[in-house]
Amino acid sequence: MTSRSKADAQMARPATTLGIGVAGLVIVRLIVQSLPMFQEAGWMVKGKLTVVAAAVIVVDAMLISILVGFAIQLRACLLHRFAEIPALGTMASSIVILICAAIAYTDFKPLTLAWPSIKGLYLWSFFVLAAILLVQITVLLYQNKDRIAALILRQPLPPATDEHSKAHDPVLAVR
Repeated sequence: MTSRSKADAQMARPATTLGIGVAGLVIVRLIVQSLPMFQEAGWMVKGKLTVVAAAVIVVDAMLISILVGFAIQLRACLLHRFAEIPALGTMASSIVILICAAIAYTDFKPLTLAWPSIKGLYLWSFFVLAAILLVQITVLLYQNKDRIAALILRQPLPPATDEHSKAHDPVLAVR
């Protein structure tokens, strides 16, 4: 088995796990939304949060945990497959976590209706998380832009930033 097919097999398992988990939870979510006992159960917080909305929030939280698990596995697979660009896995997992944060922000919004006092904390915590992830992605992309371009163009990879600076350091060159 070649290293390329091994890497593809390693990526197939997390992708399959993700597909099964997402499909299963989407089915569970649809069932929860259509079951009459959930619809007729009434309110969790009088006039603000229904039992159906709370159940959907729980299912969506499980969905987000599956996506975060996929991000962790994706990072490990990309780190193994593209060892010459170790930041690629971190960038990919940060993008998946950013998508999870966007899903969580929209899906957990009924909580701010049930408890209005958390509205500011809710907004700013998701804003800070998204800003940190975007800054991290931007910095990693900037640091690895030459290596990523070389990989895409199938050219020889330039030395890493720290290797490049050591090679041109006059003090180290004399030794």
